[in-house]
Amino acid sequence: MVDIVITSVEDLLDKLNVFPDIDFFRGHSSIEYKLIPSIGRLFSKKEDIIPHFEYEIFEDFKRKYPLFTDIRLQCDFDILFLAQHHGLPTRLLDWTYNPLVALYFASCSNFDKDGCIYHAFPSKAISQYEKGWDPFNVNENLIVIPKLMNIRYRNQNGLFTIYSQPHVEDLSKIVYRYIIPAHCKKTIQTKLKKIGFTRSFIYPSLDSLCSEIVDIHKDRYSPYE
Repeated sequence: MVDIVITSVEDLLDKLNVFPDIDFFRGHSSIEYKLIPSIGRLFSKKEDIIPHFEYEIFEDFKRKYPLFTDIRLQCDFDILFLAQHHGLPTRLLDWTYNPLVALYFASCSNFDKDGCIYHAFPSKAISQYEKGWDPFNVNENLIVIPKLMNIRYRNQNGLFTIYSQPHVEDLSKIVYRYIIPAHCKKTIQTKLKKIGFTRSFIYPSLDSLCSEIVDIHKDRYSPYE
């Protein structure tokens, strides 16, 4: 893995100009964060607990999610994607084909810390998974493209890695790590907003829209405070 410092949106795009569109990216707002799924981070020092806890919370979600949505899913993979989407700890790790989405996540918070973007080359992917496939019984880390699509997946151009051992960091497919210096983050965020990479684009919801509207108008009035 090679580290490269990125100081602007244009800088990142120039560096990526020679790479194919099949590569994928993940942004971290702190360089200290590891490439480990949320379920692995939750029990990083007690990995033997993971299978039991993971099974219990997934089955609980599986029973109860129909009470909150009209979506009805028959495949455990799709139910796992839905659970991940709404914040349940899983063995999935989000990636994107769009480096600017990754740059958004790398620069949107932790403004006192350097962020980073992981640049990975494709590995074995599941192009078609079927009902009955067990997402908790995989022998290797795999790239999974969800069938369950919504506006958030579409805008983020998203895909996932599903981990066979969710407590173990996997850097085997990472070729570059782009370092985003802390002092460049706010300038990068300003540029991303100007080209449409806003919070309401990344997280399409009325909550995100309201937050964004308030920020825009606060910025207009800030000189008069």
